[in-house]
Parts: sequence; C-alpha cells; structure tokens
Amino acid sequence: MERLKQILSGQGKELKVLDIGTGLGDFICELQECLPGYSSIIGIDTTESTVNRAKGNFKDKRIEFMCMDGEDLKFQDNSMDIVAISNTLHHLHNKEKVLNEIKRVLKDNGLIIINEMISDNQSEKQLSHVKLHHFHAEIDTLRGICHNRTFTKRELIKMVEDLKFEKVSLFEYGTYEEQLSKITPEEEKKCLNQWFQAISSALEKIHDLPQYDEYLEKSENLKGKLYEVGYFNATEVMLVYRKG
Repeated sequence: MERLKQILSGQGKELKVLDIGTGLGDFICELQECLPGYSSIIGIDTTESTVNRAKGNFKDKRIEFMCMDGEDLKFQDNSMDIVAISNTLHHLHNKEKVLNEIKRVLKDNGLIIINEMISDNQSEKQLSHVKLHHFHAEIDTLRGICHNRTFTKRELIKMVEDLKFEKVSLFEYGTYEEQLSKITPEEEKKCLNQWFQAISSALEKIHDLPQYDEYLEKSENLKGKLYEVGYFNATEVMLVYRKG
C-alpha cells in the first residue's frame, strides 16, 4: 500500500489511531506499514469473540482491541489523529450516525481513511466478485445480519463530503489491469471454489426458512455462469479526507 504510505508520511510519530469494524485487525496491519509512527492503535468491533481473536494476532502493546459499537464511540471529542474504517460501511445499520461519531472524535486536521470495494466500473470478471458478495449479503439479511450491497464510488464520495471534510487523496487499487498479469485461471477457479463453499455454509444456516429452495436454485445458477466468466477481485477505493 505504497500510495497510502506516501500520503501519511507527513503525519506525526505519536499518532492516536482508531480502526472501526476491525475484524481480526487486517487493516491495522496495513496501517502499521503505512504510518510514520503511532502511540496507540485501537481496533473496535461489535463481536466479542472476534475481538478476542484479534488480540491474539498482535504482540505490540501499543495496539489494543475493544468491543464497541461505532454508533456510540466511548472516546472524548477531538481525541483521535486518524480514524480508519475498512470494508465496514456496507455492514452498518446507520452509517450516517457512525460517520458523525467519527467526526466527533477526530481532532481538527485529523484524517478519516475509508477503504471499500465498489460496485461500479468493474470488468466482467470483477463483477463475479460483486455478484457473489451481494448474493451472500442477501443470505445474511435473511438471517437477520446487517449486510448491505456495496456502494458506488460516487456514493462513498458523497458520504464523506456530507461531513464537510477536505479531500486529501482518493484513489482506486486492485483494478482489472493490475490483476490481469498476476492471476492465473487456476487461481480464479480456486477463488470461486472458496466463495461457493462459503455460500453453501451460509445456505445451511437458512435451511429451515421458506426462501431456502429459492436461494439454493439461485446459487446453482450463479455457479454455472461464473465458472464460465471467471473471477477477479473487485476494485477498491481509498478515500483520505481531513477534518477542517
């Protein structure tokens, strides 16, 4: 993530950083590589079991994990230098409330980093990823789990512009062109196999719902089409904005 590293290179070395929807801390790993320094990184997630697993992934005592909802951040106003939220916005019940909480806890001149896969401007192979993600999201929704379709690039830009923040940088990565020379047909098939295994597991969890047969048929139809098309990861977009 060299481009993000360059963007953050001018920041201080005693940064207080918050990562919302941290999961197992994957994006914290990226931040460690990109930040010039930090005094603390806090990762929050709403699932206690996930937080406990994340704690085992890091030995750095400056990194800690908490069980917390992004709609109600337990931090003081103007207390964070950087707040990151990676591939989490489309999992939120109330994204506007979370974004306003981010604005509250960010210091003046602090940075918000939004990282999301987008649903538009994808190649045919990349649309396989989008379709699989949206199908899995539909199954999660049937199970009562908040999992929305991914946003367009324009929708993401509007969200952060509504906060009245100043743009620092906005760039796409993981594009079709970037993947073209790196991913083999065998790797494409492996990715599709993994996706359909995950979907099969998710379908088992709605086995007793009246929609099960409908979604099982949809899954088989999707499988037939996507193995013909192939698979690339969807392009992601990184937005870095500054609180004025």
